[in-house]
Amino acid sequence: MTYEFKLPDLGEGVHEGQIIKLLVAEGDHIKEDQPLMEVETDKAAVEIPSPYTGIVSKIHAAEQQLVYVGDVMVTFDASPSLEGGDQGEGEASRNKSVSPNTETIVSSANSNGNASSGNASTTTITQTRRKPASPAVRRMAREKGLDLESITGSGPGGRITRADVDAALNAPTIVPSPSAIPTQQHTAIVHTPHPTEAETSQSLTPIAPPAPLLATDLSGTPGTDDYGAIVRQSISQARKAIAQVMSHSVTTIPHVTDSDDADVTELNKFRKGYSHPLDPSRKITMLAFVVRAVVKALQLHPIFNASFDADLGEIIYRRYFNIAIGVQTERGLLAPVIRDADRLNIAQLSDAITMITENARSASFAMSDMKGGTFTISNAGAMGGSRYSTPIINPPQVAVLAIGKSRLMPWIVEDEVKPRLIMPLSCSFDHRIIDGAQEITFARQIIEDLENPARLLL
Repeated sequence: MTYEFKLPDLGEGVHEGQIIKLLVAEGDHIKEDQPLMEVETDKAAVEIPSPYTGIVSKIHAAEQQLVYVGDVMVTFDASPSLEGGDQGEGEASRNKSVSPNTETIVSSANSNGNASSGNASTTTITQTRRKPASPAVRRMAREKGLDLESITGSGPGGRITRADVDAALNAPTIVPSPSAIPTQQHTAIVHTPHPTEAETSQSLTPIAPPAPLLATDLSGTPGTDDYGAIVRQSISQARKAIAQVMSHSVTTIPHVTDSDDADVTELNKFRKGYSHPLDPSRKITMLAFVVRAVVKALQLHPIFNASFDADLGEIIYRRYFNIAIGVQTERGLLAPVIRDADRLNIAQLSDAITMITENARSASFAMSDMKGGTFTISNAGAMGGSRYSTPIINPPQVAVLAIGKSRLMPWIVEDEVKPRLIMPLSCSFDHRIIDGAQEITFARQIIEDLENPARLLL
């Protein structure tokens, strides 16, 4: 029988996407749930699985093409599902399974193993799903010739991460399973009360992005203008969304930026001596302490955790604390959210930062993971030489904090010049509802807590 596969619902309010990569070709014999293509929406990269087992008779779209929900993507000469049941019913349930509304987008949905629908078709698909991994990790495994089904994931819900793929690549042939490698490493580190800097620096994915993220891709349509050769390149869906949000922010919000410094010498010593309660090998990032300090300041100064409805003339005070963290990725600057950050301790915040950073860079997150932030922190210093900056507020938030690169600097301490580790901070705020005096008090609260790290454990 011949079936047409249409682009399914990609999430609430999302009607279009751009095809990043086609993963099959006409004439290919594919299996149910095998990935067909990667599609990029405003914020997420979605891997679209096949709802059928059969032969691809025709592909109706091309890479870089903008496609819309309901467009025919692929025509199959398909075999009926071996699991039984009506084929049309199966297609409908599978289309639902790729929607971010089912908790996560395709690759992330695998991590919890179910969709929002509770019908029998959905249950069958859950049982036959591949191991959870992001599109980027799957691509990496394909390029390295690895079978993901042979790898044990160490991420949440058994998700396979880049580190798991690297471990599988580097595993000695005498090791029966890649899952044995982390166990051996964990045992060795547990017997080492104070792991070395080299050990701890490799224990988690670093916050600083890898160099290739900054490389400029000059692919596109070559041409000329009045002065010489040019290349025309269409921007991605993610970049379009970023451009719209930033333009709206700077044209509707009167920004004011205040910059100051925090002496984090004692905090850095405290951080290095702080042991993760679950695994001493895990490195606690400085950013986790900053998030903790910001949350405490927001609790004392709720106007910075609010939003402003100019049409109604109302300030909406949020009584929850969802901290968005700016993460530089191949697709641009994204800001995934740590929800209920006020309920997390330092170790939990550090783990959350590591997880959302990895998910953002590998595009393995739900669109909902990017929403609901009440305050944003941009770790500009992780990129290298940045000191002070003028961060742009992410509406409907009313403030944003940028962290510059911490440096050893000559500093006056009790009338003596001493080398101290200084962290630059830049806070932009919405001057329609926040005054300068309020911001200075807010910033000083953050700085004083960073300079007295024991407070952050309270």
